[in-house]
Amino acid sequence: MPRLHDPSWLLRLAIASAVMCALGIAWFDLPVARYVATHDTHPTAWSTALVTLEYASGFEPWRWVGTTILVLGVIVSRAMPRWHGAAKAWLFVTLTHFVASNAMIWGKHLTGRVRPSEWHYGTSWWQHGGAFPSGHIALIGSIALPLAILYPRTRSWMFLVIAFTGCARVMASAHWTSDVFGGLVLVALSTWACAVAVQRAPWPSAA
Repeated sequence: MPRLHDPSWLLRLAIASAVMCALGIAWFDLPVARYVATHDTHPTAWSTALVTLEYASGFEPWRWVGTTILVLGVIVSRAMPRWHGAAKAWLFVTLTHFVASNAMIWGKHLTGRVRPSEWHYGTSWWQHGGAFPSGHIALIGSIALPLAILYPRTRSWMFLVIAFTGCARVMASAHWTSDVFGGLVLVALSTWACAVAVQRAPWPSAA
């Protein structure tokens, strides 16, 4: 049965991502966005490839598909004695996905950052945008990082999935680089907090 391994490396990931996010805001957000806007970066190809991950994470065809499947997984694994050993893992992934998704939505409301494709040479913050933090990183990362905790051997692959997601959104002029790293900070902290909470929570024995 899957078990929760040490999540402490997520704090290092969050710190590194926060540094990159700050550097992006201060220095390389604008040059990267201008390069993407003035060069053929094949945005359609990036977005088309990303659709596979959107369906795999339950983001498409309906944004609540992933959450519904995860909640059902918790209920079924808890109710069925033969799957009880996996119930805590299901709870961990579900809780992380729920926390990261809601934190992301509130982050977008509070920052109001417009996307590079919407920007018109003024301030990009506190407008009516939804760029910061990246929703794709939060939603896909909140599945990928918990899986990296439960199955450490998949960590490199999960990082590859997250990196591809971030690149695809930047190359489509849908996000600034700092949006991607901001989303990674959010999902790393959410995953760490949920891992600690689930590890420490009392768990009743199977009926």
